[in-house]
Amino acid sequence: MRSFVLSIALLVSLFAVAIPAAADDSPTAGDPACLADDALVALDSGCPGAAVLPSAVAALEQARAAAPALSDDLPPWCRLHAEAVFWTAADWPLLSEALAADPSPCADYYVSIPPQSADHTLLRGAQDDLLRALGPQIHPVAEMTLGTLTGWDHWVHAAPGRTWFDAGVEFRRRMAAAGYRFDLGETWLLNEFDRSTRRDEEPYSRAAMRELVRGLYDGGGTLPPVQGIVEIGIAYTHQNIPDVAAYKDELKSWLQDSDFWEAVAPAIKILTKETYPDARFWGVAGSSRHDRTEHLSQYMEHVNNLVESGPRSLSDMQTFIRNTFMPLGSATWPAFGPDPYTPPFCCGHGWTMIPLEEMLHLISEQVYAVRQYAASHPQGAPAGRLGFSWQPTNNFKLPAAEWLAARKALAARIASAIHYAYREGGASAEGACSPPESSVDWCTGGDVAGAVFDPRWATFDSWK
Repeated sequence: MRSFVLSIALLVSLFAVAIPAAADDSPTAGDPACLADDALVALDSGCPGAAVLPSAVAALEQARAAAPALSDDLPPWCRLHAEAVFWTAADWPLLSEALAADPSPCADYYVSIPPQSADHTLLRGAQDDLLRALGPQIHPVAEMTLGTLTGWDHWVHAAPGRTWFDAGVEFRRRMAAAGYRFDLGETWLLNEFDRSTRRDEEPYSRAAMRELVRGLYDGGGTLPPVQGIVEIGIAYTHQNIPDVAAYKDELKSWLQDSDFWEAVAPAIKILTKETYPDARFWGVAGSSRHDRTEHLSQYMEHVNNLVESGPRSLSDMQTFIRNTFMPLGSATWPAFGPDPYTPPFCCGHGWTMIPLEEMLHLISEQVYAVRQYAASHPQGAPAGRLGFSWQPTNNFKLPAAEWLAARKALAARIASAIHYAYREGGASAEGACSPPESSVDWCTGGDVAGAVFDPRWATFDSWK
């Protein structure tokens, strides 16, 4: 690792990220990073009142000293190589620590680190070191955010002559300056291909995204080529959208744009669709695990199902999807869903305003559903790939101690479900529900008032 002189000036310089310097990029006190339990996260983020404490300096130095080399090959008895991806908006240290404390020997964990809140083109400089120090299976990932007033869309249009390719190259340069280790499998996450990409409209047209992904992969020729993670957003594709058929038609048109997919495919290691289940279409009282799994899979795997049902002309796209695709589930609790936002379905996760105990079951059943789907489709996606959105938000206004305990419980359940569903030897989907020698069953569903199954997503099983 880079040498590090324990002085206040150098520490502050590191945390600000050397390229570019920003004197007034401090987030507000309400930023999730400023409310984190880890003082280093708040310090790194430039939160009001954050100070360079000796304990923070010592923690960072210890993290740097502990940074691992490449992990060994997977144990020969691993049935699947699990690649677990987590998009995070807050609490990434807590989640990562839980994953490191209960890992599957057959898994690699990719945890995204959001950009600084006041300027979404700036990286959080020390966080990759802290995550990397948790062990060779934990891979910090730098999130590239396109939207908002300070995202990369703003950067591209802020100066004449800038291109989306330039943005990708600059992002890779900032990753290198922040110390990301491409040689250890660390990479970038693009947030995101959205409805405008699907429709080939501004601001994120297909031509723009082709150039951006090319720049992210290429690094301008001075950095090694690096495949990354690309998210397809949730906006206007929530489980309860009113016109599923219209969305399906748009998706079919996009999937048939062979020029676009051939251009971006070489740069993408993992393509993930945000499919955040809505508990109102899961927690049907008295339902069987089989029925809940079927309906979860119909929604979470709808892109996969549609591609596989496609015509012969989609053969290249089918190969690409089989090698890269995974659904991104939701561990975000408690979430209001898309309902409060304007315009409708523009934003938000799936609705999860349910008790913590039910959310632990919903998380477990998502892992079960993805693992079960992989077992029944051994030649296709998602293979060992799975993941979650992680944006815990205290919408129930729990006391601080209770809220911290809840977040730890969510993170521990995620870790255990993945560990035992993707462990060595005889791992199966059942491990997501009941760890070995445990009498607890985490897949008994919920009892959500008014919950019903939504059959509309079954239509993606057919191209017609």
